[in-house]
This record gives sequence, C-alpha cells and structure tokens, in this order.
Amino acid sequence: MSKKHSDRAQEGEQAQEGEQAQAGEQAQATEPDRDLYLRIFRVMALHRAVEDRMVSMYRQGEMLGSVYTGHWHEAIAVGSAAALRQDDFLCPIHRDLGAHLWRGMEPWQVMASFLGKATSPTGGRDGTLHYGRLDLGIYNLPSHIPDNYPVAIGGAFAFKYRSEDRVALAYCGDGSTSRGDFHEAVNIAAVLDLPCVFVVENNQFAYSTPLRLQSRTDFATKAVAYGIPGEKVDGTDVVAVYEATDRAVRRARAGEGPSLIECVTMRMHGHAEHDPADYVPREMFEEWSAKDPVELFGARLQELGFASAEDVAGMRDEARRIAIEARKKSLSDPMPVPDREEERVYA
Repeated sequence: MSKKHSDRAQEGEQAQEGEQAQAGEQAQATEPDRDLYLRIFRVMALHRAVEDRMVSMYRQGEMLGSVYTGHWHEAIAVGSAAALRQDDFLCPIHRDLGAHLWRGMEPWQVMASFLGKATSPTGGRDGTLHYGRLDLGIYNLPSHIPDNYPVAIGGAFAFKYRSEDRVALAYCGDGSTSRGDFHEAVNIAAVLDLPCVFVVENNQFAYSTPLRLQSRTDFATKAVAYGIPGEKVDGTDVVAVYEATDRAVRRARAGEGPSLIECVTMRMHGHAEHDPADYVPREMFEEWSAKDPVELFGARLQELGFASAEDVAGMRDEARRIAIEARKKSLSDPMPVPDREEERVYA
C-alpha cells in the first residue's frame, strides 16, 4: 500500500474511533422521552401484530403468493424511522413494516397489497411487499435488494442540489452488501457528501446463506473504506437503534455526509413463510428467542416508569384488535377492475 493510501486509511480509522466515542457520550446524555417511547412501542406492537395476523392468513389460504415478515426487526424499522422527519425520504425493504406504519400507512393497506386488492397502494397492479407511498415519502421497495440504495442517493443528491434540509435513509440486509450496487451507492454518497443514512439489517442469513459465508468482517467496520462513520448496534434494542440513527441524521443535516449503521438481529422466520428455515441451527432460534425486541422494550417502559404491566398488555391487545379489523377490511375490499389496467402505465 502506498504511503498516501496508508495515511488516508489511518485517518479514516481515527475518524471512526472518534465518532464512536462521541456517539457514546451523546447516547449517555440523551434523556428518555415518554411520549416518543410510548409511540415507538405502539408501532412496534402493531408491526408484530399485523405480521402475526398475515402469517395466520397465509397458513389458512386467505393470502396467496409469498408473505415476508420482519419478526425481530421491529426495533430496527421503528427505531430508525422515528429519527426522521415526515418529509425525509424512506427506502425500506421487506422486513421494515414498522417504518411504513410509523409514516402513517394503514395496516389494511399492507394486507390489501398482499391480497392484490384495488385499495392497495398500487391499486392491485403489484402484490406482496411492493407497497410504497410517495405521499408519505416511502419509496416502493424493490425485490432485488439493494436496488433501493441507488434510489436513496438519488433523492439525497436532489436534496443537496436544491439546498433542501432533508435526508434519505435506505435499508438492506447482510446479503445485499455483497452486490455491486451497495458499494457503488455508498461510495458515491461518500464522495459527494450526500445527506444519506445506510442501515444494514444483519439478521444472520441471506435466505439460506449464513453470515460466515457472506462477510469476513462486520459491516460497520467497512464504512472506513469509504471514509464515512460506521456504527454497530444491537438491533433488538430500539433505543440504541433510534439514537444511532439520530446521530447519523444530525450529521447528514449538518452537511457532514452519509453514515452506515449495522443493526444486529436474527431472522426468526424463514426467508418467507413458505420457507421452513430448516438450515438454521435450532440453538440459534433458542438463543435469540430470549431477545424479543417488543418484549424487551415493553419491560424497559416499565423500568422507566413510563407504563405499567397492564398498560403494556393493553397496548399489545389494541394492536391485535387493529390487525383483526385490518384483515376484515382487506378481505372485503374489491379486486381491481380489468378495464382500468392501462391506467398509471407510462411506458
């Protein structure tokens, strides 16, 4: 390695160490916000309840095709989305239902998308997990992840070009980091100092490929190669996710460029509900079952005195009630009308 490249690498490592130290100090100084925490818990509980209901619908034959869930991703989806403003640009993936719900998407709309109903965000023109809403600042997620990364940096470039105080945030899984568009997007964002936050959801498996065959190092460490801050957090701890994202968003708004956050969790279901995940060691499921992010945050609310055990149970019951009502509405909603199939076709 040349001296010039060696010096730049050393500077990047020192900058990352400084960012991590500063992040720790800021996290300790953060005062818990009761209203924010309660809203975060309600959306996390709704994320879980809606997906539990969709799993039941799939198994009962009410929902055809594939159903993708984000069990144990609730803290990542909601904690990161909570750190954004409503006018920021959100580019989620199929594990991030909570981010959609945080922005205001209705649970019945999500179910209607999986059912191909006319009331879905695409009007029934697309199904399963493709249910973005631009009026809520949510990009319609792609199947081929991380195709949303280049879109996110395009949004971030527009914000910088127009001098708009807005940030783009995009998610991907651990397997996505092996693709070229991941590296291209992060590199361009770094070179152009774009106001963008990249979240890597490390859930141990890319479909059936285990993490050890995907990467030799963790993902936050790789940020140094792009000269940007990288931070690794517990993806089952919603406060840790929120605070890490808040720090990254503040840097982006201040013109300090992009950041990469690695959130470590476990995919507790198969890649989709048709996948039995029999390639996952049972011991991993047993270990991670004790790290339920919804249960953990419910307990934390009680420790902080923000809610009683009865309050927590009541919020979870309310989430289940909403999910049941969403099922009824989505099943009764109409299918698309065939003679309108050419509407919203642009090419």
